[in-house]
Amino acid sequence: MYAVVVRGQAQDGKMEDLKNFIKNEAIPSLEVEGMISIGFCNPEENVNLGMVFLTDKEAADRFGEARNENIAKLQDILAGPPNVKEGEITLGKIYQEVTAKEREGDFVRVVFAKVGDAETAENFVKEKIFPIYNEAEGLRAAGFMVVDGEAISWNFWDSEEAANVVVPKFNEELSSAEEIFNEAPVAYMGTIYAGKNFIDITKGME
Repeated sequence: MYAVVVRGQAQDGKMEDLKNFIKNEAIPSLEVEGMISIGFCNPEENVNLGMVFLTDKEAADRFGEARNENIAKLQDILAGPPNVKEGEITLGKIYQEVTAKEREGDFVRVVFAKVGDAETAENFVKEKIFPIYNEAEGLRAAGFMVVDGEAISWNFWDSEEAANVVVPKFNEELSSAEEIFNEAPVAYMGTIYAGKNFIDITKGME
């Protein structure tokens, strides 16, 4: 499975314009062969974070063409070109079955961390973080990849309250593994304001 993470910065006062564009124009035009799901949140003022899951790189390339067409329409809304990271998901699991439909309201946490060694970072997540996922309640899905020296992990929850129960456990593990990271990990958290599952997603899917 392939993932694309897009971080964009809206101009001051333009965040609602960006949200409306994504809801009404972007998502309907971004459905390409191989799309699994897409979701957007607003974790910080003027920051827009999108996550897209696809079957493979070929599907991601098709999505990239559609994404660039949409970005070209946002010159008066975005503060600059979005930061795009995409790659093969090396760790991932679906904990709840979800149907193909519009999705809003899920709580998402995405962590970015510069790392020196991708394998060491992956082993840390596999051995220390995924056991926390396995014991968590309200977790919908989680995954991990490393792209260009940046580790990206994500988890989707039924609610912010469910996520907050386990975030301290994540932070404890991260603080005990500072040698893995070149810089302190940065977490973005927020509620999905626009999204869609394009297919039924089966529990246990990796």
